[in-house]
Amino acid sequence: MTRVISIRLARGFEQAIRRNAARSRMTVSSISGLILEHSLGGQYSSSALRDGNEFLDAKLDIRLQRDLVSKLRTEAKRLGVSVSVYIRRILYAYYMKRLVFIESDGRYTLEENHD
Repeated sequence: MTRVISIRLARGFEQAIRRNAARSRMTVSSISGLILEHSLGGQYSSSALRDGNEFLDAKLDIRLQRDLVSKLRTEAKRLGVSVSVYIRRILYAYYMKRLVFIESDGRYTLEENHD
């Protein structure tokens, strides 16, 4: 089963996500779900998950598996934010290259970019 999460974000950021999905030949939901799935258990501090300062003039609807949403909701609750804000922060950190994919023990996670 899936669940749709609506995320408010800056129009330029929304367009960047859509362009990246198109270049990757994936749907917006698929590429976002992949990033979010690998964020769970990642090695980063909450300071890497800052929100952008742009005007949130666009909306992105992402269809995610219910179990993934449940796990993301737990993390969001721990930080005291809504699940949509938490998702926006992860995606923003990833697209701003604050978080990067790292392979560890044959498994990929997101970790803080120290370059």
